[in-house]
Amino acid sequence: MVRLLLLRIILKIFCNRIRDTYDARAGRYDALVRMLSLGGDSEYRRQAVAALRLRPGDRVLDVGCGTGLNFRWILKAVGPAGRMVGTDLSYGMLRRALRHPNLRLVQATASRDIFKPASFDAILSTYVITTLLDQEMIAPILGALKPGGRLVIADDTLPPGWFIGPGFMARHLLKQGWPDLRGRTLRMLRPWVADLRVTHCHLGMIYIISGTKR
Repeated sequence: MVRLLLLRIILKIFCNRIRDTYDARAGRYDALVRMLSLGGDSEYRRQAVAALRLRPGDRVLDVGCGTGLNFRWILKAVGPAGRMVGTDLSYGMLRRALRHPNLRLVQATASRDIFKPASFDAILSTYVITTLLDQEMIAPILGALKPGGRLVIADDTLPPGWFIGPGFMARHLLKQGWPDLRGRTLRMLRPWVADLRVTHCHLGMIYIISGTKR
């Protein structure tokens, strides 16, 4: 009981640190991402959305949506009959996201189980696993996805937590080393997701995992 309580306290402190970092950077996040990706981020995101294979009228969840850099492609693909929900830990990031009549924004951690089972036709997660270091997000995501729905996870192969800051990244590397988050994610998905595919972009630094829920 004491150990569980300590773990919850640590997780809360950890999430608060990440939230505060993104809140502070929200105003310059889009420009920062373009600079760090040498202008390639839009192409990675376009490819990730294309892997969702969206159809008009689909209901889509964008986990860790940030300032909404994926929204234009998703909303265009689902059309006026479609619906979209974007979640993010940072309220500062959500405040800067696009507003649209078919879009709902929710402040929540990626691992929170807040949606009804089988609520979405497709789910996208972008740069969440290596930021939150929380693969517990996989279970609620799979639960919210309809059987036959598409799941796409886009992330990077850089040291986990690098975007939060060098000190944060170094402490994590000293404690846990450099984990193979991509490999772990694939192993977690295989029992539940068919046709798993991994593609790489930007000299192998970005990977896109896609598949269909069984």
